[in-house]
Amino acid sequence: MKETIRKNVYGLLIIAGFALVIASCQKGKYDGPVATDDVASISSKVSLPETCSPIPDSLQPPDGNRFFLQTFARGVQIYEVQRNAANELVWVNIAPLATLYTNPNFTNHIIDHFAGPSWQFIKGPFKDEKVVAKKVKGSTQDPTAIQWLLLQADDDLSTPGNPVSFVQRICTRGGLAPTTPPTQLGQLDSIPYTASYLFYTKK
Repeated sequence: MKETIRKNVYGLLIIAGFALVIASCQKGKYDGPVATDDVASISSKVSLPETCSPIPDSLQPPDGNRFFLQTFARGVQIYEVQRNAANELVWVNIAPLATLYTNPNFTNHIIDHFAGPSWQFIKGPFKDEKVVAKKVKGSTQDPTAIQWLLLQADDDLSTPGNPVSFVQRICTRGGLAPTTPPTQLGQLDSIPYTASYLFYTKK
């Protein structure tokens, strides 16, 4: 029974991912950074990112990396009811599912964000590039929202040659685990959230 539930969960995630891809095909043309494969050229054309408050030093990428793209995300954090070490039912975050835009008013869809965590460029100079990253550090800046994060790209799981070295998730709103008590193993819930994702590349 547990295996059946788990298969259904991942089936839903796959279907949702396809829906994002289909939706991306219906968007207008890309009007973000200059269409070039030279990351340094793009970096020279962007200013510092807009932030809701200063980014903690603990979440800064190490020397040798530089900011090249800011995006604005709207989507959900997906939670599943699982058992913890004490055999209690608890909500566990299993995946994000969000659309990333180049504009703060959530226009110009450029990246799909999904389980991994992964980011798939759907247009622009890095179209079809995918980066999969792992959490390096987190910081709770707002107790009513999910953490701000620093994540590092995993080259073994990402598209070979993808430009991204680090990702920051900042300015989060919402996305925390459901407040309703978990009652059924395998139960799913999706909690809306917004955030800004900053992308870095090696100098």
